[in-house]
Amino acid sequence: MPGPVPNGVNIISAMSDPVYPLRCVLARRNPGLLVRDLAAATTDLDQLVSALGDPRTYLSGSRTDAARDQAKIVARQLRRISRRLYVGPCGRVRGHSRLGRFVSVHDRDALDDGGLGALAREVAYISRALRKAGPWSGASMSVRDSSGQNTATHMGEIGQSLQAVLRATVLDLTAADLTGIEPGEVYGISAIWASGTVWPSGMAQRVRALSREVGPGVFRI
Repeated sequence: MPGPVPNGVNIISAMSDPVYPLRCVLARRNPGLLVRDLAAATTDLDQLVSALGDPRTYLSGSRTDAARDQAKIVARQLRRISRRLYVGPCGRVRGHSRLGRFVSVHDRDALDDGGLGALAREVAYISRALRKAGPWSGASMSVRDSSGQNTATHMGEIGQSLQAVLRATVLDLTAADLTGIEPGEVYGISAIWASGTVWPSGMAQRVRALSREVGPGVFRI
């Protein structure tokens, strides 16, 4: 297992991507539940993006309504998650000796949700746009093409950009106790972890095999 995280290591710089810079976010409490909820939101957003890129979504009223409902679900999920996050690593804010430690109430003005609240608003805009793009809308022919293909291409690209934003959000699990989660509940999320992370029995080796080192003693899955 990796050793402790060195004080002051710049995780954000170590994991930076030239196109979509990564943001490290920290659960205020109960990181295991947050992992479950973020994994579910990621899966639901993937399903929404698939629908947005399908021309049939804009030619069938029932498909349009289903996509709208999916967008509303994802927006609600992201709003709930955003209220339970801090941006990290918080060690750079208050000088904590380890990355991933829970921060005090006094840190709330300095740390935010990593942009997930704004992402939720963008997904909500998609829901409203779909109301105008469906065949039952009187405005539908003015906002989409007759085959739905061009609309699907445009909306699909928007959805993919939102996926990229969510994938750039990385959970800081370097000091999290995750003993209550199931292996399948981490599917689709991005996270950093270290020796302070407590995984469910039998899961640590699997996670290690799927991870890469992004800093001294810090791994990303």
